[in-house]
Amino acid sequence: MDVRLLAALNLLLESERAGVLALDELARELEQEELRAFLKGARDEEARNVRELESLITAEGAVPSAETGPFAAKVRALANVRERLALLSRGQEWVARKTEDALALAPESGPIHDFLTAMANHHRAEVEWGRAEVIRLLDAR
Repeated sequence: MDVRLLAALNLLLESERAGVLALDELARELEQEELRAFLKGARDEEARNVRELESLITAEGAVPSAETGPFAAKVRALANVRERLALLSRGQEWVARKTEDALALAPESGPIHDFLTAMANHHRAEVEWGRAEVIRLLDAR
């Protein structure tokens, strides 16, 4: 596997792990069940991405990073739920861009290409839907 692609996949892996932590922590803080369920669904998707990235890296004979990115700590450090949710949205945008960067390094077909394409599309869609849903749910309070 190309070292640049491996580095990009490991960056995504570390970032998705941090996303799982951030979403889990935030979901536990919320009282609003519908918003909590939304965040738990996003967390579960990120956990699936972690497992898939680990599997793809291993299948190529490489070693997945064991690290977790700094994103969860950044979310945790913010003062209130609105700020945390806004950062989560920006984090989704960042991951979508980094996924597209990794896709540019990936083979033109095959499991890595297919996974990264789906991951980028999912994150882009989640950014738009998530912003609208979070605003709706917070305003309903």
